[in-house]
Amino acid sequence: MNLALPPGHPLRLCSAALEIAPLPPERLLAVQGEPTAAFMAPNGESWVGIGAVRWLTGRPGDGHALWAGVADVSPDAPPPTALGVLPFSPHEAPDELWAGLLPGGVVLPERLVVQRGGRAWLRLTLPAAEADTLRSRLASVARELAALPPTESQALPDFEEFDDAETAARYTAAVGDAVARIRAGELVKVVLARRARIAFGAVPSAAAVMRRLSAHQSGAVRYAWCRGGKAWLGATPETLLRLDGRTLRTEALAGTRPESRAEELYADAKERHEHAVVVDAVRAAIAPWVQALPPTRAPGLRRTRGLAHLHTPIEATLSAAPDALALVHALHPTPAVCGLPADRAATLLAALEGEARGLYAGPVLRLSADGTAHAVVGLRGALLAGRLAVLPAGAGIVDGSDGERELAETRAKQGSVLDAWRAFVAA
Repeated sequence: MNLALPPGHPLRLCSAALEIAPLPPERLLAVQGEPTAAFMAPNGESWVGIGAVRWLTGRPGDGHALWAGVADVSPDAPPPTALGVLPFSPHEAPDELWAGLLPGGVVLPERLVVQRGGRAWLRLTLPAAEADTLRSRLASVARELAALPPTESQALPDFEEFDDAETAARYTAAVGDAVARIRAGELVKVVLARRARIAFGAVPSAAAVMRRLSAHQSGAVRYAWCRGGKAWLGATPETLLRLDGRTLRTEALAGTRPESRAEELYADAKERHEHAVVVDAVRAAIAPWVQALPPTRAPGLRRTRGLAHLHTPIEATLSAAPDALALVHALHPTPAVCGLPADRAATLLAALEGEARGLYAGPVLRLSADGTAHAVVGLRGALLAGRLAVLPAGAGIVDGSDGERELAETRAKQGSVLDAWRAFVAA
């Protein structure tokens, strides 16, 4: 086994991997471990981590600390990978709903299952003092995973949606307030979010809930963060960044319509303006990091099941070796989930929403030891707490926004999550 480490990094952790039979990644959400984190890409690749041997806050520079003193004794397997979630705002105090899931962070899992290309590997990372037990414990964990029941196939209980007339009225009033402030020149855009609530007839399995989202939104990145008896999970259409060497890929995704009316986005001045604001802000955020900005381009359409968005991909070459977490913080929050200028928008949305955002619209991360990284925005999600599920969703407010129309947009986004469950609830 090769335990070579960079100079100045004493051996702290040993990591080994074993190829196992593939299994539905959602099934692993039923395994006991705090936290349990999942990152499932549309191409079939998935990473599910259980437990933590290293847990960092996710600040710039933490990416290097993740791998300090780690020896990988299975170099032919997919590399060690860290998973995590960050809150929308590090300064926000969590309310009762988010308590237990926060503050998030980035974890190097004790147990990690990676699947790609029809193959699967179990990776175990332990303190160096326990290195002699790696192989035997790998085999033991592999047997436990092979014996897991198919929890993800359980039927979902029926659910009831709460009447949202009161919260809807508050939301449309908040939109009117925001538009007035925008017209007064205080800011250019603000994204206002609201919550929808449902109650299942019985406590659902997070594995089963996630499986339905995967089946319904296979083209999205599915994510989960489970801790304290709660789960934040979803299927997001929005990438914050992807890193492969010095190649940076990001995107602007703003402007929404039901999928059946997708073509209306091109002709809608309000939606085009909202999208252009996001494009300009993303380009400005990456400008200090890249050799040259790519030329601007007309937006295309990103279709998700039930919704469509204006979409502009952005790709550039970094000027120096990347710090993935520093880039995440440079890009977050984008105007697609906060507004512009960001500081004024964040202050206004906190005042008008009246509810903590928690992990909603915050970054969801996958950082691998080979330098690749993928971060998405935690959207189209639900917080599960016992029988209760809470679904946050927002809409971008600019000059010309209408309260009823923006309310309908939030309902459509929440509906894209509920539709995944309606198709699979118990008869």
